[in-house]
Amino acid sequence: MDEIFLHYNGLRFWPSADGTVGTSATGTYGVNSAAFDLPGRFSLRDDEGPWGSDSLGWVDLSADEPVGGDQHADFIGTDDDGHYTLNYRVGETF
Repeated sequence: MDEIFLHYNGLRFWPSADGTVGTSATGTYGVNSAAFDLPGRFSLRDDEGPWGSDSLGWVDLSADEPVGGDQHADFIGTDDDGHYTLNYRVGETF
């Protein structure tokens, strides 16, 4: 089972500052996070307890990302890690 969490630019933000989501099957999880500054990197991690965490992959967003429309990034784990898809949308800032 993976104990997943997300970082953005090195800061853990989902599911909470110290939580993880245990998953062993396909599921949809609503992150619904606040805005992030661009450029940046989303990083999906698998918590390994006292041994730290493993990277399940990342997606880099440039300062000139296309605004609007759904985009996605696939995170394909190795060995016993799962396959995850991050769906995201870049919006305008005001």
